[in-house]
Amino acid sequence: MELEALKKRNFSEKKKAMIKEYTLLEKLFQELQHRELPPEVIVELNTEISRLNAVLDTHIKLFFYIKLVKKKVLKTLLEDLEIVPKNYYRNLWLALGMSVFGLPLGVVFSSIFDNTAFIGIGLPIGMIVGLAFGTTLDKKAEENNRQLELEIS
Repeated sequence: MELEALKKRNFSEKKKAMIKEYTLLEKLFQELQHRELPPEVIVELNTEISRLNAVLDTHIKLFFYIKLVKKKVLKTLLEDLEIVPKNYYRNLWLALGMSVFGLPLGVVFSSIFDNTAFIGIGLPIGMIVGLAFGTTLDKKAEENNRQLELEIS
């Protein structure tokens, strides 16, 4: 069983954001063509491709459909196969590190020195911890061939 092909679309030059998103989606599906995927995942991805291909090029909400399909495909890959884009964990743990580690450390510094200005000291510490942990998880995903060769913002 194979993935369906995305419909070739001709966007006007004014729609640069739509061109960028659609090109990224095409690259994502090209990357998935080279991977062994379970049949149930292929069926789910083909359903999303069919829905997107059915939308007309002139439809007002085409841009949002493209973003929605990209989001659903990435969510399916993450939940079913634990396949992630490049720097997925780094970006995730950057924010988590600041909130989980940084803010509590800032509150501790603030209470120790009895000065609320020290709350901000914990944020960069948490950011560094989050970046280090996320980068480690990204390296593990790459070693286990669970990382896509494209970075999705």
